[in-house]
Amino acid sequence: MKRNLRYATAAGLAGLGLAAALALSGAGQPPAQPAFIAAAAPPAATATHWFDGRINIGGPDQSARDGAPDASAAAVYGRHGRAIDFGGLTVAQYIAPRIAAARMGDMKAAYAVYQAIAVCAALDEAAADYQEPSQLAQFQREREEQQRLCATISPAQVQERMQFLSSAARAGIRDAQIDFYMEGPGGKPVQQNDGASDPLLAQWQADALTFLKSAGAQCDPFALGLLSNAYDAGDLAARTPRLAVAYGVAAAAARHVGLNRQQLLNRFGDQVSDAELDEGMRLGAQLAQESCK
Repeated sequence: MKRNLRYATAAGLAGLGLAAALALSGAGQPPAQPAFIAAAAPPAATATHWFDGRINIGGPDQSARDGAPDASAAAVYGRHGRAIDFGGLTVAQYIAPRIAAARMGDMKAAYAVYQAIAVCAALDEAAADYQEPSQLAQFQREREEQQRLCATISPAQVQERMQFLSSAARAGIRDAQIDFYMEGPGGKPVQQNDGASDPLLAQWQADALTFLKSAGAQCDPFALGLLSNAYDAGDLAARTPRLAVAYGVAAAAARHVGLNRQQLLNRFGDQVSDAELDEGMRLGAQLAQESCK
């Protein structure tokens, strides 16, 4: 389960469709490090950043869904690739009129506050190993702008973002439910064997699985793809190959992409038996029918 949940996924959010990702996934891949079905992370030479429009995951209407801030030409692309228009304000100025409403139970405001503060959550993380000096220079310019926007946001506020996110996810805001998984427990990536018996980790796993299922039941292809990977890797619940296949099939159906048996075998290989594959395909068709009515 050695995976940075925040960046392994966010780096390629607008990348390959499910069928293409399945086709590119070889049957010999080790199960401990499955590729995200929803997208494949690009190499450093084509890396995307928080301020890069290429990583908008949901098309032009994604940022307006579930109360997220509207996108504009001046938008910043936040922690998970969604556009945030600060309207020329700093993060502190942007959240000031929203945070009271969020604390009073306005969950759309809570999610907007989370998204804004999340822009400040990785200021101390190192730059990627860029292959071109121009890419590093671009990253450094983006980091400087990020630092300017976040100048008066405290570490306590950065951590508090997770409370706003959790509340929004529990209220059924679909993007928040996906972001809860991508953030990892407490906003930190899950590392292999770290805190394996930690009850807080166990609670996060249970909540993240519930939230992804809720988002998947709304025909969200990205959530369905993440569920496929979760059941393939066993990082939220016990590894269950038939469910990995089922959610992969449902994710493809949500994108209006058909998958045949050979494509599924290319993805899962000898990690799934014939019986599990057959049952997964049947269950996946049922999931797609129920969630994408």
